[in-house]
Amino acid sequence: MGMTQNTPSRRSLLATGLAGLLFTFAGPAQAKLSPAERAELDRLATYFNSIRSLMGRFLQIGPDGSAAEGLIALQRPGRFRFEYDPPAPLLIVSDGSYITMEDRQLKSVDRLPLGSTPLDILVRDQVSFDDPKLAVQRLERGASVLRVTLADAGKPHDGSLVLSFSDRPLGFTGWTVHDAQGQTTTVALSALDLNPTLPDSLFRYGMRPAQLRELQRRR
Repeated sequence: MGMTQNTPSRRSLLATGLAGLLFTFAGPAQAKLSPAERAELDRLATYFNSIRSLMGRFLQIGPDGSAAEGLIALQRPGRFRFEYDPPAPLLIVSDGSYITMEDRQLKSVDRLPLGSTPLDILVRDQVSFDDPKLAVQRLERGASVLRVTLADAGKPHDGSLVLSFSDRPLGFTGWTVHDAQGQTTTVALSALDLNPTLPDSLFRYGMRPAQLRELQRRR
């Protein structure tokens, strides 16, 4: 489901959905975890760290229910690319140090350090849930789903990120960011190709805005 042009929901995507995708928010402190929960986290970390790159589709749901779809490419450490489907004129690229956000309709480009966003956790070279710099705020387990809420332990009130996994078989399905007002932005992943070889040019801003779409057509 794409966005319609020149509507309030389109502006909401940029003002709230995009902010929820990238910026930091308040969250609770480190949870007390049982040995069984620690073992579950070790299993998730082993799987998650085996994903060095991925390519597929994403569906983003903003706090007001507005939706946008597109293509995602990710390569650890630190690099990712979101190409939004038309008519949304948005492109988000991380080169491993800085995130560049472009709105082609507004003719605006914004940059911010990768380390100032929750997505820094997602694209670290290795994720260890025993890392003293990483606070595990919550572990939830359902019949076929696992969710881990994470934050930077050094800034426990600056951000949180919920990683979502399917189980049996284990798979990475997306993430959710909660803001200080209780609003949420969710990104669901689908049609994933895990550990593909991706060109470095995907993660350099200034290349063709539909470069990832062209790459998928050639595969």
